[in-house]
Amino acid sequence: MIDIVCGGQAGDEGKGKISAYLSYKGDYAYCVRVGGPNAGHTVVLDGKSYTLKNIPSGFLNPKTKLVLGAGAYTKTDWLLKEVELTGTRDRLIIDPHAVLITDEETAAEQGAGHFMKHIGSVGTGLGQAVKDRIERRDVKFAKDEPLLKEFIQDVPELLNKALDEGKHILLEGTQGIKLSLLHGEYPFVTSRDTTASTFLGEAGLGPKSVRDVYVVFKPYITRVGPGPLEKEMTDEKELEIYHTKGHEIGSVSKRLRRVGEFEKFSASRAIMINNCTKIALTHMDMFPGNDRVTKYEDFTPQAKAFLADLQKLSDEVYPHPKIALISTGADMEDTLVL
Repeated sequence: MIDIVCGGQAGDEGKGKISAYLSYKGDYAYCVRVGGPNAGHTVVLDGKSYTLKNIPSGFLNPKTKLVLGAGAYTKTDWLLKEVELTGTRDRLIIDPHAVLITDEETAAEQGAGHFMKHIGSVGTGLGQAVKDRIERRDVKFAKDEPLLKEFIQDVPELLNKALDEGKHILLEGTQGIKLSLLHGEYPFVTSRDTTASTFLGEAGLGPKSVRDVYVVFKPYITRVGPGPLEKEMTDEKELEIYHTKGHEIGSVSKRLRRVGEFEKFSASRAIMINNCTKIALTHMDMFPGNDRVTKYEDFTPQAKAFLADLQKLSDEVYPHPKIALISTGADMEDTLVL
């Protein structure tokens, strides 16, 4: 069966941590990542932090094979550095049609005022690479790179055979609903759709074998670039707490994230469009007094009130998911299962 992890806001929700936790505690044969290196996922275990632009966050489970689907975009040198950092050379699998972002595409994107200033691109070259692929230009595929030859396999064949054998797959999506090219806050969006259905297609999988769709939220919302943000925080002292304790700094862009209040409308759309079956919450320790809580009873009244409001909201939106995971600290193990 397939479990999918999606972002319910504007990215930066903590999908990497949730994906790492699920894989570390679960029995997934494969952890699959799609999307591009413009979205970094951060995993912390025993105080050691990993910021990953390419390698799936499930790498912490040594039994899990790591897969980049045809809908993945990467840069060869970035990917190989992460392979060495994570020690995963013997577990990495890449679809031949994953795209390698070239230096020329990165330069073209960084030189385009529309990409950089108007929509707040982080300048990795993903947008230009997607544009080149759509226009049927001479993009560079993983199968064309000699340095990646040992990793190339037919990913749809591999994953669907695994499903036929009763194995489990974790599909790690990137970014969030507000950044979806199709369903987000256009034009302040990324270069692709960021919902569960598209993640499946980018990996070469279909919907029939999906078991659970986890949508990840924070009790507030952040954006790195421009775009709508309800009741945006402007107090510098308050923002400093989020930028330090909450580590609200772009893992790829290194820019300070804007912070706003939790948006119920965005949350309800994320639940509905992704067909969310389980909700995962991160950064609950940003409520004062809730650091590293290990049981529900120990949450403060303020935190309990937020959880109750979110559950009430989700009970009113199809398919009516329940809160399943709550993160109360930076480490992957600081996760409460309900």
